[in-house]
Amino acid sequence: MSTAIYVSYYQKDPKTGEPCNFDVDYYLNTHMQLVQKHWGPHGMKSWTVIQFEENDPSGLHIQCIMHWESKEHFEKCFALGIPEVHEDLKHYTNGMPVRYTGKVLLNG
Repeated sequence: MSTAIYVSYYQKDPKTGEPCNFDVDYYLNTHMQLVQKHWGPHGMKSWTVIQFEENDPSGLHIQCIMHWESKEHFEKCFALGIPEVHEDLKHYTNGMPVRYTGKVLLNG
């Protein structure tokens, strides 16, 4: 069963309430290319990046939805700790992503 991983970046730090900076251009043109290059071969099937409106009630700014072959594929890949992906965070945000995982029941 495939798995969806939601990597969510909030407009404000959930703990401190301080505004988070986010370089959308860098994220789209550099970071996501690193993600595709390093995670694609490990079972990531696709990804979508969504930008929320400034005052969206969810508090979200950016969310990346990744579809994986399985939760196990994602966990094994994430455990590799690929530095090019994990250490790139500092280049596009001062916030910390929040990750949600769900089993895909149906696609249309």
